[in-house]
Amino acid sequence: MAKNADESAVAEAVERLKSLAEEVEDLTVEFSKPVTAAEVAKLEKKFKLKLPPSYVHFIRTYGTFKVLHGGRELIGMEEPGFLRAAAPDASDAVNGDDPDVEEAINEALFFQRADDDAVDNFWCFNPRDVTPEGEMGVVGYYHDETFELPQLLGTKNARHFRAFPAHIVEVIDELIENFAEA
Repeated sequence: MAKNADESAVAEAVERLKSLAEEVEDLTVEFSKPVTAAEVAKLEKKFKLKLPPSYVHFIRTYGTFKVLHGGRELIGMEEPGFLRAAAPDASDAVNGDDPDVEEAINEALFFQRADDDAVDNFWCFNPRDVTPEGEMGVVGYYHDETFELPQLLGTKNARHFRAFPAHIVEVIDELIENFAEA
């Protein structure tokens, strides 16, 4: 997907989410204040890496958001200043005591709590999996599963690369679908 197509798809998904919140009783969507360019630069300096451009566009345009239904959080993005702070103890993951797995977990930028009742499940950016455009692969961390270490793009065994725009659109659409089925 091209950059403008990605931005349009994300904008449309955000509008669908806002519409859902208007239609469903006790469903609220709370957005934080958008992040400034200076705040992004500070984060990149702190993490010693460039954040994915699509994620930067999102937090500069919308901020982060969380979706609540009857007071229960269904989707929750971490505030940008807490990206890595959300990282769980590597030993909670299957094979988390493996030095390569532990190192990958410690490098990951945990940006969104998974749509799950468990508090130790997250979506994160993998700084080891970056496109030439600077997009980082989105991977899941589930405390009782093996941490996903996708093969880097361009390698023989590369897995499907999932960038932030596709991820956030899918997460929003899955939430909307779940309410349509209820």
